[in-house]
Amino acid sequence: MMASLSVLGALLLLLCSLASPLAAQTLDCAPLTLDGPAKTPEMTGWIQAQDDPDWAMTLADVTGPGAKAFRPVEGSRPDFGYTPARIWLRICLRNATAQDAEWILYTHENFFQVYRAFLVPETGDPITLIDLEQNSPFSDRPLDSPELAAPMTFAPGTTATLFINYWSGGSSQLDFSIETKESYDQIIARKTARNFFFYGMMILLITVAFASLVVFRHPVFLAYCAYAGAALLFIMHEDGIAFQVFWPRFPAFNANASVFVGSALIVSGAVYARIFLKTRRRHPVADKVLLGVILLTLGLDAALYFTDPQLLKKLLIMMSLCAFLVFTGAGLVSYFSGYREVRFYLLAWLGVVLSSALMNLRHVVGIEISQDTVHDSMRFVMVMDALMMGLAIADRYNQLRQSRQVALEQTLDATRHRLDLNRRLTELQERHELAVELSKSRDEQIQNVVHDLRQPLLALRQSVSDLNGTRPGSPGEVQQVEAAFSYLETLIAQQLRPMPQAATKTAPAAERLERIALQDILQAVEEMFRPDAIAKGLSLRLVPSRLDASVDALALTRILSNLVSNAIKYTTQGGVLIGTRKTATSVRIEIHDTGPGMTEAEFALARKRTVRLKKGRTVAEGSGLGLAIAMDLAQRHGMALSLSPLRRQGTGLVLTIPTT
Repeated sequence: MMASLSVLGALLLLLCSLASPLAAQTLDCAPLTLDGPAKTPEMTGWIQAQDDPDWAMTLADVTGPGAKAFRPVEGSRPDFGYTPARIWLRICLRNATAQDAEWILYTHENFFQVYRAFLVPETGDPITLIDLEQNSPFSDRPLDSPELAAPMTFAPGTTATLFINYWSGGSSQLDFSIETKESYDQIIARKTARNFFFYGMMILLITVAFASLVVFRHPVFLAYCAYAGAALLFIMHEDGIAFQVFWPRFPAFNANASVFVGSALIVSGAVYARIFLKTRRRHPVADKVLLGVILLTLGLDAALYFTDPQLLKKLLIMMSLCAFLVFTGAGLVSYFSGYREVRFYLLAWLGVVLSSALMNLRHVVGIEISQDTVHDSMRFVMVMDALMMGLAIADRYNQLRQSRQVALEQTLDATRHRLDLNRRLTELQERHELAVELSKSRDEQIQNVVHDLRQPLLALRQSVSDLNGTRPGSPGEVQQVEAAFSYLETLIAQQLRPMPQAATKTAPAAERLERIALQDILQAVEEMFRPDAIAKGLSLRLVPSRLDASVDALALTRILSNLVSNAIKYTTQGGVLIGTRKTATSVRIEIHDTGPGMTEAEFALARKRTVRLKKGRTVAEGSGLGLAIAMDLAQRHGMALSLSPLRRQGTGLVLTIPTT
């Protein structure tokens, strides 16, 4: 009797095992005790995996007799790289709660080309939780959630095995959790609030930029709108909102939407950088690099989209980091070349570089970083990025406004200065005209002043005319004009004032003269007559001097002006040299030219008033007063003017100033 019962029990056990082969296979792994929500890192050690390179395995194949053994998953998250194989995951569970029977399998991904999940209880038939293929529309999801989620009934005190079969078309890193109904609702509420803030901020920034585009019609606002729009669409795609709202019936497009929005992000960022930094004009090399980023991105898309989209996604993740580094580098180049308006631009791209680096560490390097961490960093960075780029544009316009204000003030100052110069020039011209009238009836002194005014005044008129043009004068040019004004105004003030009746041509009463640096007088004369020399194609060279002398500055200036003017006037080729020498008892100022030259007899004749040498008449027009005025001024101020006997070609004149 006992033997019969034993045989009967064995038969019943065999029948039970045959009737429920899947259930029998769920008991060969240690169960994870669930006493509340469990995140992926908390399941470390309980998750097991095997791959399906041929895409041929079914649930029966991984649970029935002869099933391939599962291997423990290394690390805190399943990650098998960019593999073409389907992945099977297994985790045994025991519900240790007292009343939680409703659970949610929550996967932190918006889309997988293949995603199936099964719950195999300890007793009973397997339950399909979710079954999505590449062509499954959004409506096939068991829960209306932008991320992959499926309800799971799992009674307290029972044991079951969870199987997940997936293939991503990109990175195989999987971040999932088992949530209670209450914890899942809290997660969705937090994400909804976070998305509401993020999307609202991005839409607000894009709206403001678009309004600025309409008002200012500058292409930088269009590039900004394109980049911010691409960033918003990228995050919406990563969140799953884009699939849920924009193209719920096109899962095949959603599978590769990251290629389009990621490429748009890179290309629009490069376009924005080129326009904002003005690289085409300011930095041609950086501009070519930015163009290379655009072409390389589009080239990768064209080459791999239809042949190997999985590799393309991996390369685009790496390409994005390289592109953002290039954008940052171009900003640094602009900054160190003096373009200070890029400070907000640099802050924007530095944040994007950090977020992109996190994504590369997770998807390319394989470092275990949660999907939520990556997405949260992207949301924060994209908002700050868009905000910083907006501030960069505003800062640029503010700097431009300030620059224009400074330029306007400089223009007003220059205009006031030019008006003052014109007024003073008009007064000089009026006085010159008066001197011309007086010269007809007044003594030789008036004729001398008229002669001394003519040439410097012509040069001064040309200089003022140049300053009245569109080109602002250099400090040297302005200083030269001021020096000429001072010379002429002093000359007129001293020489054209009413003369006392007792005035004679004798030397002025002895007075204590201050020592002056001869270089200042010589340089002023050289600058006054340089345009005349250049106009005739002559060289006018001044040998620098460190000598000084006690001499009347105006008288010395008049003497040298007449001598240099004559040297340039009567020299047709070569040039004029001005220099100084020091002797034991005097300082000598020498003026040498390469003109027709003079003998002692000719020099004695030429220094008489209104006398011109015959050979000089064929070279240039003149009044015959220059040398006479210089000789008279030299005698009246205790100086001597003589002809240099050592000159074989041209003329050499020596003005001697006694020092004892």
